[in-house]
Amino acid sequence: MRLSRLTTSLLVLIAIAGVASAQSALKPPGGNSTFGAAPDQAFTSGSIFAPPTIEPPSVVPVQAVELAPIGAGADGGLLPVRVVPPPILWSGSAETGLNGASGNADLFNFRAAANATRKAEGNVFTTDFLYTYTQANSITTIQQALLNARDELLFAGSPWSLFASTNVEYDELRAYKFRVGVYAGVGYTFIDDEALTFKVRAGAGAVRELGSGGLADRWVPEAVFGYDFKYRLSDRSSFLSILDFYPRIDDFSKYRVRARIGYENVLDAKNGIVLRVGVQDRFDSDPGNAKRNDVTYFMTLGVKF
Repeated sequence: MRLSRLTTSLLVLIAIAGVASAQSALKPPGGNSTFGAAPDQAFTSGSIFAPPTIEPPSVVPVQAVELAPIGAGADGGLLPVRVVPPPILWSGSAETGLNGASGNADLFNFRAAANATRKAEGNVFTTDFLYTYTQANSITTIQQALLNARDELLFAGSPWSLFASTNVEYDELRAYKFRVGVYAGVGYTFIDDEALTFKVRAGAGAVRELGSGGLADRWVPEAVFGYDFKYRLSDRSSFLSILDFYPRIDDFSKYRVRARIGYENVLDAKNGIVLRVGVQDRFDSDPGNAKRNDVTYFMTLGVKF
């Protein structure tokens, strides 16, 4: 009898422990006393079968990447590389002008000119050409051509430079047909910016007259002194002055001067149309059978490039 009572007590204790452990297993992690919906929640199909709340995944913004044009890279052209446009080396212009008359006097006057400049790091090359022709009453009074070229070697961070130059003159009405000069020397730039340019130069060389009637061709030593001046008055207009003085080294009383003064106005900036007005003078202290001064006035239309 006593054993059966003990057995019954053990069974009751085991049952109580099982119920307690079951209730503990059903308790949610949040600590609620019941599992599932709250006891005071309305008993409807929407509350029982409510769809689960799904939070959208977080979106990480993608940083925009600017790609340069595709070009030939280290991989043979598959990777994008930045393309740098080449610098503009050449600039210049060409111009022409003419006038004439017919009646009591027949007159025809023609002028054509061109110039070009090549600017690179450490070097500047300039050249210009001029041709003039005048006929009055069927008689040619002027027919001449001038060609100048100068190459300058620049030094970084220094106003000093070295130059080599040449000039060729053709004149149908002088004792010579051609006059060719070659020179070398040094230059100095006082200022060179967008508004003002002023350079001076000095050197020496020699000149030779070719085709002189009855005279032997020979080289004559000459020095050269000159300057280039240009002032930009506005975005469309500028003033320039160029002078070269050539005295003979063996006799400074004999010399030549080449001078030009001009004004330029841009009529059409889009197409590079310019109007030029100016005066050019060629002076020779020993001209032979011609006058010392040879002055020409001009007004021309040109195209810049």
